Amino acid sequence: MTDIVIVNWNSGDFLRNCIESVFLNSNGSLIKQVFIVDNNSTDKSLENLAKNEKIVIIRNKENTGFSRACNQGFKQCTAPFVLLLNPDTRLFSTTLQDCTGFMEMNTNIDVLGCQLLNDDNSVAKSCARFPTPLRMCFDAIGLSKIAPGIFTPASLMTDWDHKDSRFVDQVMGAFMFMRTSIFEKTGYFDERFFVYYEELDFSKRLAKLGGKSYYNAEIRAIHSGAGTTRDVKGFRLFLNVKSRLEYAKKHFHFAGYILVLLSTFVIEPFSRTFLLILTGRHKEIKDVLKGYKLLITSQQVFK
Repeated sequence: MTDIVIVNWNSGDFLRNCIESVFLNSNGSLIKQVFIVDNNSTDKSLENLAKNEKIVIIRNKENTGFSRACNQGFKQCTAPFVLLLNPDTRLFSTTLQDCTGFMEMNTNIDVLGCQLLNDDNSVAKSCARFPTPLRMCFDAIGLSKIAPGIFTPASLMTDWDHKDSRFVDQVMGAFMFMRTSIFEKTGYFDERFFVYYEELDFSKRLAKLGGKSYYNAEIRAIHSGAGTTRDVKGFRLFLNVKSRLEYAKKHFHFAGYILVLLSTFVIEPFSRTFLLILTGRHKEIKDVLKGYKLLITSQQVFK
């Protein structure tokens, strides 16, 4: 049996489509409960859901952040497995069955990820490696985007086509199939990460304890990507970079953190802007400016 945790924030029809895929006939006996943790949505995403006795909705009075909302759901789970699922994902008829069977056969694996497909059916780059200060600097300069084969990307493994199965440092939080017992070893998500990098930090802590994450390219799901934040790109950039700095401060030595901090503020705004100009995406420059303005005015970055 599997419990499913979905964090919702103004997901619109994404959530309804996700839930419909979850409750395909083939999945009925595999699901114990589905916990939808709603971060004070203002749209009608919850109203459009079909009634189902297995759905438990937890309503927050404010947007508490992704990590905290995940933890609210995790703490309710009692099934042997828990699937953290984004509302902008859709399962295939055999996805849950395949995950359950694989984990039962491979007891040495703690976290399982699957091959995520974009809406156009292309394979998404969804796994990450644990970053180093130098590789974060490569990202900030833009070198890992220009020549990922030479300058290894800091975290997201864009230098790998994701068409084969392998052990990885981290699988994307959009689809994380885990043993519920894992939380006894690692604790829950670190709520200092409002959103982004929380699953990377979680996987880092798991790896230090000898836990393993595995990406299975034979199991598939659809992930639209940025479903709830695609219209707020500047704010999304702010949250991403802020969490990156939080990760660097937590896991790197002081000199490494300073390197990441300087490259983020001194180099990255210009490298991002230059890349947008070079690719003709001039309208997105305002999003970069907005994101870094929010970052600079955020007092917590420098604490």
